[in-house]
Amino acid sequence: MVLKNLLRRKTRTFLTLLGIAIGVAAVVALGGFAEGFINAYSTILTSSGADVIVTQSDAADILFSAVDDSVGSQIGAMPGVKAVSGVLMGMVTTPDVPYFIVLGLDPKEFGMRHFKVVEGQPIAGARQMILGRIAQRNFHKKIGDYYKVQDVSFKIVGVYETGQNVEENGAVISLKDAQEIFKKPNQVAYYQIQIQRPEQVPIVMNQVERRFPKLTASRSANYMDNQAETMMLRAMGWFIGLLAVLAGGLGMMNTMLMSVFERTREIGVLRALGWRNRRVLQMILGEAFILSVLGGLLGNALGVAMIYGVNQVPALMWMMDQAYSPTLFMQAMFVALFLGAMGGVYPAWRASRLQPIEAMRYEGTSGQVKSQKLKVGDSQIQPPTSNLQPLISIFGGMALRNLMRQRTRTLLTMLAIGVGVGLVVMLGGMGEGMLEQLGGMGSEVGDLTVSEAKASDMSVAAIDEKVGRYAALLPDVQHVTGLLLGIATMPGTPYFLVFGIDPAGYGIRHFAITEGERMRLPREMLLGKVAAKSYKKHVGDTMQISGNAFRVVGIYETGIGYEDSSGVISLAEAQRVFKKPNQVSFYGIKLKDPAQANVVRQQIESRMPQVTVSASSEFGEKMNDMQSFRMMTNALSLISILVGGVGMMNAMLMSVYERTREIGTLRALGWRRRRVVWMIVREAILLSILGGIAGIVVGIGLGALISMEPSMGGYLRGSYSLILLSQAMIVALVLGGIGALYPAWRASNLSPIEALRYE
Repeated sequence: MVLKNLLRRKTRTFLTLLGIAIGVAAVVALGGFAEGFINAYSTILTSSGADVIVTQSDAADILFSAVDDSVGSQIGAMPGVKAVSGVLMGMVTTPDVPYFIVLGLDPKEFGMRHFKVVEGQPIAGARQMILGRIAQRNFHKKIGDYYKVQDVSFKIVGVYETGQNVEENGAVISLKDAQEIFKKPNQVAYYQIQIQRPEQVPIVMNQVERRFPKLTASRSANYMDNQAETMMLRAMGWFIGLLAVLAGGLGMMNTMLMSVFERTREIGVLRALGWRNRRVLQMILGEAFILSVLGGLLGNALGVAMIYGVNQVPALMWMMDQAYSPTLFMQAMFVALFLGAMGGVYPAWRASRLQPIEAMRYEGTSGQVKSQKLKVGDSQIQPPTSNLQPLISIFGGMALRNLMRQRTRTLLTMLAIGVGVGLVVMLGGMGEGMLEQLGGMGSEVGDLTVSEAKASDMSVAAIDEKVGRYAALLPDVQHVTGLLLGIATMPGTPYFLVFGIDPAGYGIRHFAITEGERMRLPREMLLGKVAAKSYKKHVGDTMQISGNAFRVVGIYETGIGYEDSSGVISLAEAQRVFKKPNQVSFYGIKLKDPAQANVVRQQIESRMPQVTVSASSEFGEKMNDMQSFRMMTNALSLISILVGGVGMMNAMLMSVYERTREIGTLRALGWRRRRVVWMIVREAILLSILGGIAGIVVGIGLGALISMEPSMGGYLRGSYSLILLSQAMIVALVLGGIGALYPAWRASNLSPIEALRYE
């Protein structure tokens, strides 16, 4: 009976399955992205056969880890150590892909032997490179060609294979070359250690950490499990995925509730024939369970297809390596079953509570207008009041009355649309907020911003100070401010941003002191107002940054969220602490005459090809991180539109089904197809507008909640412009358009005679 009930309305069942499947697919795809990213790092760390990984203890990411390359020989002399290999990892932007992993290894150490050269020869000298098989194929390179990394040309002397996509999507150069091009002299990112016997692993780890207090030793297989970014990636995937799932759950509840409404008399007959409440409850829950299982399986298939599609893009292939796993499948199926429970419990409870006599007298939801009241099932509602007069004048009273016939369905559909639109608003607001904050800082420091041309993002950028010295000599330049961005870990937050800036320079005035005084001596720092509150610090207290103690001499406030959640130290101190001698992350240039911006830009870029110059207000838009965030936002917006569109179509189709006889009557009274179509479309548009308004409220509310999160909220403060809110309403109207097409077509093609005979 359960399966037969679902097959009664094949279209509705299919649309419900599709809504669940898209939500589950979002969980699979986002979870796959997080797991793929984590697996990619784990593969790089473990594939060479290393037992232990040694990194900087308080590095926020392995890319930011800096370990002195003299440590390797000391670790190699420890009892139980078989071999040591230092690795310097770099992430760069190339003409082919925005994120390209380059590994620097000593050709004599065991780490290099993992990269099996299958064509050409191994690295034997300076400025030589071996390229992964997949990268070689994607970039159409052959032995003897040259490939640029950070504007330095490397000759491709070999092609390697390892059996791992993430590695075969990258390149390997010598450690000395990597230290030079990444501007990390005498440093490695981490050491790989092979241990003589398995039981000696914990002994060696303890020895390393005792001898080098600023380093941490981890089992290579477990390194990523202990990283804060791993938890953040998984949490982000779950949070966004569950929003999509919530929309699918509302669609499920809508479907099951409408199924109960239209089968009220049938359920009454079953109750009269002796069915107990529990049996009715089991029947409805059984239908929800089957829909959930089938939707979960379909969602897993769609999620795998999405992962496979992303895996065909060279720029993203390495991020989705081994992304799908049995664990992810089980998580997705659990989510699907949760959807079934969430969507089926209330309708099942409602069905089980129906009294046989009342249920058998139920006449459906066609409704009749009597005494200026509209009867809806067993409830009475007042006709639209004057507060709704603007909507009535635009859409006509009939559209609003039709939506109010089934208030529960209307509310659930509106919420499903609202969740999708809310996700668009939340992510779009975060993106605009980031751009606004980046532009605000850049404009305060200067008219132009100088950044590294090939850096994959600002966190790994390294510009030589000679660029700033050259810019300062240009006749149209008034001030040059160099800033170094450092990322450290702090208790309670994985990322604490530290700005290094000249305490006597022009740019320091951007950090307006609200308490205390400016920096004058070494080991002094300014702390943002939000950070001071989060860490419970006051003027005179001490902060530990990368193992160095700094005394807080002032509290500042800029009004920019991520800055007020950060700290400021002198540029020289930042270069020492973060091991970036004579480097900055970017320069701000204040011009004597802003009209000369193009002239100055051309002068700097022609003399210093390793940098790019942009207007400070446009700086954020050109960052790879922002472009990647935009791509993610667009993809999630598409998922939201699909989920909301399916939910809208389902709701409108159910409305057409239950009003078949009514539409037949209207057609018999002379209504043309076009008028019937317009009636359905108006209802969908009105529902979309209401859902869009709800979505804007939901999105701004979610953004506000996220910004209150103490560790990362300051970096994710949203900005909601009129353009963004207009885009959100357009998304809602698109949902209405998508959802109304098929139901309107179906309603307009109903034959009056057949419709009047419809039961």
